[in-house]
Amino acid sequence: SLANQPRDSSLTDRQVQVHDAILDSSMAMTNAIAQLIRAATASQQEIVAQGRGSSSKEAFYKKNNRWTEGLISAAKTVAMATNTLVETADGVIKGTRTLEHLVVAAREVSAATVQLVAAARVKSHLNSRTQERLELAAKAVTEASAHLVRATQRLTEKEESRSAEDYDNMSNLEFKSNEMEQQVQILKLEKELVGARRRLAEMRRHGYHAQEDSD
Repeated sequence: SLANQPRDSSLTDRQVQVHDAILDSSMAMTNAIAQLIRAATASQQEIVAQGRGSSSKEAFYKKNNRWTEGLISAAKTVAMATNTLVETADGVIKGTRTLEHLVVAAREVSAATVQLVAAARVKSHLNSRTQERLELAAKAVTEASAHLVRATQRLTEKEESRSAEDYDNMSNLEFKSNEMEQQVQILKLEKELVGARRRLAEMRRHGYHAQEDSD
């Protein structure tokens, strides 16, 4: 697990601080997700118990197969997103992933959580305490994700401030050269951003089509 990862003795104090911040936030999020899964399981059991009447569980699932498949799919998505989050946090600690990778992984967990709660809500009863606990668990995951993202962004901002150029001591020529280089870099990044958004949109369209075909 993340907590049992051996710490590199060559790490600086700053790197140790980053390591610990990521570890604490990631562990808090995985604990919140574990609570969410338990709440979702209880919600599913309650829905089946109240909805099947005198029929068997198998008969209920067969009759409500679309809902069942949606709930299972949502639960699998949460599990996959959680595994990705843990692997990404581990990668950041080892230096094989960036902080940006960690932010994206945390947001994927939040999105999967919303999907799971929505799937359970379809057949939950009004004023169900079990569903209420599921909603609270989902909120905890979302808050843990937001905390992880904020902590990561603060670390990134501190790193950027540490590596800031000393513009006051630059000559006019150096300053102008750096300014032009930044403008070029911005244009490159904007082009990459447009391309990345287009590819992401194409991937999501493909994913939606694949889901429709499987249904």
